[in-house]
Amino acid sequence: MGASVAWPQPRQTIDVGRRYGSWVTRLFVLLLFALFTVFMTWPLILNLQEAIPGPPWDNFVWLYDLWWFRHSVVDLGQWPTFNPTIFYPYGYDLSLSETMYANKLLIAPVLFWGDEVLAYNILVLLTFILTGYTTYLLIAYLTDNQYAAVVGAATFAFCPYRMHALAAGWLPLLATQWIPLAFLYLERTLREDRTRYALLAGLFLALTFLSSWYYVLIVGGMTALYLLVRLLNPSKNGPDRGRAMCHLALAFGVTLLLVLPVALPVMRNRSGQMSWSLVEVEKWAASLEDFILPGIYHPVWGEMVLQLRAYTLRYPWYAPGFVSLGVLATLLALKGWTSSRVPLVRPLFWMGAISFLLALGAVLHWNHRVVEVSVSPWIENLFLRGMSTLMSKLALHKASIYDINFNSGTVFVPLPALLLYLFFPLGNAVRTYYRFGLMTIFAVSILAGFGVAAYTGGMRLPESIFRLRGRYDLSARPSIRRPMARPVLVAALLVVAVLAEYTVAPLGFGLSEVRPQPLDNWLAAQPAEVGGKPVVVMQFPLTRALSGDSLYRTRFHRKNAAYGHGTFYPDSYWYAMPLLGTFPSENSLRLLQGWGVTYVAVCAGAYDAGWGDLPDQTWRQVEEEIIARARAGVSPYLRFVGVVQDEPFWRDERVSHILFGNPPVVPILIDKVYIYELK
Repeated sequence: MGASVAWPQPRQTIDVGRRYGSWVTRLFVLLLFALFTVFMTWPLILNLQEAIPGPPWDNFVWLYDLWWFRHSVVDLGQWPTFNPTIFYPYGYDLSLSETMYANKLLIAPVLFWGDEVLAYNILVLLTFILTGYTTYLLIAYLTDNQYAAVVGAATFAFCPYRMHALAAGWLPLLATQWIPLAFLYLERTLREDRTRYALLAGLFLALTFLSSWYYVLIVGGMTALYLLVRLLNPSKNGPDRGRAMCHLALAFGVTLLLVLPVALPVMRNRSGQMSWSLVEVEKWAASLEDFILPGIYHPVWGEMVLQLRAYTLRYPWYAPGFVSLGVLATLLALKGWTSSRVPLVRPLFWMGAISFLLALGAVLHWNHRVVEVSVSPWIENLFLRGMSTLMSKLALHKASIYDINFNSGTVFVPLPALLLYLFFPLGNAVRTYYRFGLMTIFAVSILAGFGVAAYTGGMRLPESIFRLRGRYDLSARPSIRRPMARPVLVAALLVVAVLAEYTVAPLGFGLSEVRPQPLDNWLAAQPAEVGGKPVVVMQFPLTRALSGDSLYRTRFHRKNAAYGHGTFYPDSYWYAMPLLGTFPSENSLRLLQGWGVTYVAVCAGAYDAGWGDLPDQTWRQVEEEIIARARAGVSPYLRFVGVVQDEPFWRDERVSHILFGNPPVVPILIDKVYIYELK
């Protein structure tokens, strides 16, 4: 009889999902972030169908986008690819702006069975709740410490970048909830060797890109950097590089498969428009102190911060504190960086550091000014020659050194974003490089979670345990059992401190009520056609016309508009804008006549506030020219119809009166509007 065979006993295993906590724990965390969101966005929850956050500008662009999407699908029965009612007579190809398909998918039930205002606000709230929850999942997976995960997640979900995006009305940029999931499943792909995790990683990267095209370069580029450093620094139980590369290729393929059908028409239709001048790029770079200064919307120390820097390029898009890392988050991240002997720290550090450098723009700034270094004439001459050759002769996207504002006898400090702008294929398609700061804040939040773990019972990375396929062998090391009282108390105190530092409640940038103005009601009462031709409306000055608020109000009066708003304008409209800017000249009126414009609304206060299309243009000058031409009676001329007065609809805002800059910080004047008929 042969010798008996001792079969190996099955080893005790535990599902990876237990690192996230039980289903009760996860539900509690989800509800906790819902509660945090209500508090941090107060009083938005009380105004879900009446108002949207922030001053009336870009927020109304995306509100209109949601309305037009619903209107096209439900009322017109067609997929929204073209809007013939704005930028009349050219219409607007919707691929010239953000598509936000992933965002619309997330709130489709609310949008189709509710309305665009409710859908907008629900989407805003969901981005905070889900960003917090998905970041919790990522950090909990990496640390096996749910207390640390809650603190790190709160740091990312309510960071100043997201709060300022809310103030500016940048709905696409608020959709950060997919980023932690992409990183979570990339890590699970590398650690657990499962194909389905690669598929999920590709899906969540695609959803990130389909939320905002900016995130293709920002999130996509920093994800690639993270993976590069991650794979160049394998751990003892790290992934097999061959299999890892196959899985990453699969994830990338899924992303391309989902994104390219949407991206290719956008790239084709934006040909010739997918670039920004270096002057424009420089305008939207972050200053070094922007990462340090707290946000101006804080109810306690916001005004004190304004005393340090009350200048803002454009309110609220570029207000002090918009990429602030936060004092507590930075300290916790430093703790996580120095106390965690894990390979993951290195890729997080490099991702955060490189995105930080890119956020600073093409050259170094301090206090919104280019940092200038005084040098001798021969060094200055050598620098100018070298940079001029690089920028104007060797670069893929050529630029002039004089696009950068610096004085004679000095040189500027070039930064990596300048090389990205000059030589990367899509480098000049990015206008606001400071948005790379999002990935700095993301890295800081994860490292902060590592730091919190040091105070709440420690952390246990997945790679420190012998792996089975998708499960962890606990026969080698027992699961960590932590006492609850101290970690709960520490985590609670840290969460309260993080939220207290980041709070903007009650919303310091106010709420914009969504309701028609007297001009909208007057236009809505007019017939749709005059003399068999559709009624077309134009507004002046152009700053007033080409705004999100004016765009959205076409939803109320339902008349064709010879204006609009979006990321890019139709080519034909760009060519016409210099002539439009000469209004009320004869040639500008002839152009409007050729477009079939019926009514022209002219906003008197906007001219006197410095928004005129010509230098030093005042309402008195504009009015006198209109009256003189009407008296002559030679076509084309403007016949006075009446005057309406705008009603206030931006409320509960507390900082814009302190700020100064160019143009004026109040984005929409409560104006007196003169209505004319074009004859």
